[in-house]
Amino acid sequence: MKRYNVIIMAIIFIFLFSNSSVAQGEKTILVLLDQLDFNMMEEITDGIDFGAGFVNIKTRRPQGDESLFFSIALGRKVGLDEKYYKGLEKAPDGSIAISGFQDMLDNLNTLVDQVEDCLLGERLKDIGISYIGDNSSALIAADKTGHIKSGEIEIVYDREWLFEKLDSNLSNSNLLILSFQVEGKNERIELLQDLIEEYKDFNILMLPQNVPESIKYVINRTLVPITYISGRNNGIITSLSTKRNGFISLEDIYGEVLSIYGREDSSIIGNRIEIIREKDNVEYVKGLFNKSLNLILLAYLFHGLIYAVQFYIAYCLYKGRKDKLDSIKLPSNFAIINLFIGLLMGLSNFHINIVLYLVINLLVSYIITIFVTEKGINTIGLFATLSYGLILYGGFFNPEILYNSYIGFNNLFYGARYYGFNNGIMGVLLVTSVISSRFIMELIKKKPIRDLIPFIFLFINIIVLSADYGANTGGFIAASALFLIALYFNVFREKWNAKRVATFIIAAIILFSINMYFDYLSYEKSHAINFFIRIRTYGVREFIDMLVVKAKELIKLTILPPFSIVIISQLVALRILLPKLRKVKDEAYIILITSIIAFILNDTGNITFIYMIYYLISFIIHYEEIPSSY
Repeated sequence: MKRYNVIIMAIIFIFLFSNSSVAQGEKTILVLLDQLDFNMMEEITDGIDFGAGFVNIKTRRPQGDESLFFSIALGRKVGLDEKYYKGLEKAPDGSIAISGFQDMLDNLNTLVDQVEDCLLGERLKDIGISYIGDNSSALIAADKTGHIKSGEIEIVYDREWLFEKLDSNLSNSNLLILSFQVEGKNERIELLQDLIEEYKDFNILMLPQNVPESIKYVINRTLVPITYISGRNNGIITSLSTKRNGFISLEDIYGEVLSIYGREDSSIIGNRIEIIREKDNVEYVKGLFNKSLNLILLAYLFHGLIYAVQFYIAYCLYKGRKDKLDSIKLPSNFAIINLFIGLLMGLSNFHINIVLYLVINLLVSYIITIFVTEKGINTIGLFATLSYGLILYGGFFNPEILYNSYIGFNNLFYGARYYGFNNGIMGVLLVTSVISSRFIMELIKKKPIRDLIPFIFLFINIIVLSADYGANTGGFIAASALFLIALYFNVFREKWNAKRVATFIIAAIILFSINMYFDYLSYEKSHAINFFIRIRTYGVREFIDMLVVKAKELIKLTILPPFSIVIISQLVALRILLPKLRKVKDEAYIILITSIIAFILNDTGNITFIYMIYYLISFIIHYEEIPSSY
C-alpha cells in the first residue's frame, strides 16, 4: 500500500511541477501594432533600455495582414489571400479556434511540404501560448489545427481589464501574442506605455503591421521600425541574417522566439536578435533611415543616368552616322569614370546631403572625363582597374564603402539582400577583372608573369565572392565559370575534347563544394548553406519553391521598363559591334558568355547583365577604335 501511495504522490508531484514550470518560464509578449513611429517609440519606452531598428515586412504575394502573420508564424515568407480567414471562436474551456484555418494552410503561396509542423504555435505549444486580440494576428499563436490554448478574442483598452487578462494568461503560458490597435489615440499610447513599464522584465517585441506615415514614401512600402525590450543593452538591433546594424529580417522574429526557449535549429531561416549598445538609439535609427533613403534615391538616379547613356550609345550605333558616332566616346567615358567616383565617394559621408553629393560627383566626373578624353588616355582600362581595386578593398577589408555607393548599395527597402555583394557590384567586379587584366598585361612585358595575370585576377574573384566575404552564391558560381571559360580561351581551345569538358565540370563542382564546406563550418553561415540545410530537412520541394520564386522575380524585372529598354538597347549595340571585333574578340566573348551565365543564376541577374554589357560596350568602343574603324 505504501508503495502505491509513493507512486501516486510522485505522479501528483510531477504533474504539479510540469505545470509550474510552464507558468514560471521566461515570459515573452509579442505586440502587433497598427502604428509605430520614432516619436511613439521614444514615448512608450521612456526610461527603459530597449533595442531599436527596422524590419522589412514584405511577404510573398498576395501581401496583406494574413500573409504577414503567417510569415511570422512559419519563419518564412509566404503569401495568402485574406478571403480564407473567417474569424475567431472561443470555446467554453477558454481555447480559441481560427475559422478557415485549414483553407489558409491549403492555399499558402509556398510549395514546401508539411509546413504546418513549422508553425510557432505548434513548435512551442508545450510551453504555453495565449492570445489577446480580435483579428487574424491570432495566426501567430495557432498550432497546426488552428487552435490556441487560451486567450481573449476581444480587447478592451482599459488598464484594469487589460492587465488582469495579461496576468491571467501569462500565469499559465510563457508566450503571449497581443494585438494592440493604437488608432492614433493618445490614451492608448499612454496605456501601451503603462503596459511596457509594468512588464518590462519580460521580453517585449513590438512590431507594426503598417509603415508609419512619417516614413512612407513611394520607395518605402514595407520597411518599419521595431522595438525590442529584453533586459539586455540599450542600443541597436541586428542579427546574422542581415549583418547590418539597425536591421533584422522578418524571419528573425521566429528565430528569436525559438531561441528564447531553446528550440532553434539549423533548418530555420531566421537568427537570434542581438542588441548592440548605442546610447541614443532612436536618433541613430532616424539617421540610418535618412541615409538609406538618400542612398536609394541616388542609386535610382545614377542607374537611370547609366541606362540613358547605354540607350544613347545604341541609338548612335544604330544610326551609323559619322557625326553621331563621334559623340559616343564622351558619354561612354563619363559613365565609366562616374561609377569609379561613386565607389570612391563610398569612403565619405557625402550621401547624407543629396545636393552636395550630386554636385561633387557630377562635377568631378565631368572634369576628369574632359581631361582623359582630350589626352587620349585609355579610360576604360585605367578606370576599370581602379574600380576593380576599390571593389576588392571593400570586399576584403571595408564593405561599408560598397554599401555607401550607388552601385554596391543593398536596397534595404526591397528586403531581399542586406549584406555582401549585390548583383550589380558582382557584375562590375567580374567584368572589370577581365578588362583590368588586359590593361595590366599591356604594361608588363615579361611573358610568364604577363600570362598569369588574368588567372590571378579571376581566382581572386572566386575568393571575394565566397561565403566569407561577398557572400553571393550566384556570383561565386559565375566567377568560377568565368575562370574556367578564360582557361578554355587561353589554354585549351585547340585541345578541346569530351574528357576536358568533364574535367572542367568536375573542377567547377569541387570549387563550389569547397566554398559550401567552409561555409558550413563557419559560425556566421550564409543564406546559401542554410538553404542547403533546409533542402536536407524539407526535401526537394524547398529547392523548387526557391527556384520558382527567383525565376518569377527575374522574368518580372527583365520585362519591366527601364530594364527591358536598356537590355534591348544593349543587344542592338552588340549586334552591330560584335561582327567587327578584331583586337579584343576573346575578351569580349568571355565577358558576354559570363554575363549570360550570371543573368540566369540570379533573381536580379538582369542588373548583372546590364552592368557587364555596359562595360563590354565601352571596352569595344575604345579598343576597336569606334568610330574610326566603323
